[in-house]
Amino acid sequence: AGQYLNLVLPEDKESGLRRELRSYSLFSHPKDDGPLRIIAKLISGGRSSEWLHQLSEGDPISVVAPLGSFHLKRPLHTHLYFVVTGTGVVPIRAMLRELIETGAIQNRSVTLLWGLRTEDDLFGREEYRDWASQHTGFEQIVTLSGADETWSGTRGRVTDYLKAQPINIDDSQVYLCGNGAMVDEVIELLDSQGLPRRSGRVFCEKFFDSPRTQQT
Repeated sequence: AGQYLNLVLPEDKESGLRRELRSYSLFSHPKDDGPLRIIAKLISGGRSSEWLHQLSEGDPISVVAPLGSFHLKRPLHTHLYFVVTGTGVVPIRAMLRELIETGAIQNRSVTLLWGLRTEDDLFGREEYRDWASQHTGFEQIVTLSGADETWSGTRGRVTDYLKAQPINIDDSQVYLCGNGAMVDEVIELLDSQGLPRRSGRVFCEKFFDSPRTQQT
């Protein structure tokens, strides 16, 4: 749970586009029957997302899967934090399902902190609400950086929340997934709070690099 696949974008000789690979986190859980599932946001001008959205059911595609090492690390600690932005929640969903279906969520505190820009960017929140109602140790926090006046929940970026509500670093593991800038900032914040990445308890998956990472 938590891995990804590489989608093979075919060559388009008319437009001059070459064959390329694009990575997508698996929305499916390893125990799910049926096809592999991903979530792809339609982005105007985005080659892979536009190509995916024009496909019809039954069209053949090529993928390489599963890939990656972003998954639950054992032994599991008492406090598990999942800090994500945008579609970074997709691989985390698979990990949360694994915790629930194996019973490992029992006697643990599990926190999902999900940062988005607006309420329109939310998807699948009802499932996490159901899990929270069924498992007292699970908490879901959604924070919006560009919320309008109708939003009654938490506001700001995930880093704002973590500065105001620091993570309990005792017997904790932290999983970060989403844009590179967020991942880098949270790693720095955790380091300043006494949980450096070298502790072996902070794990991350970047969907794209932050500007400073690209410059190094």
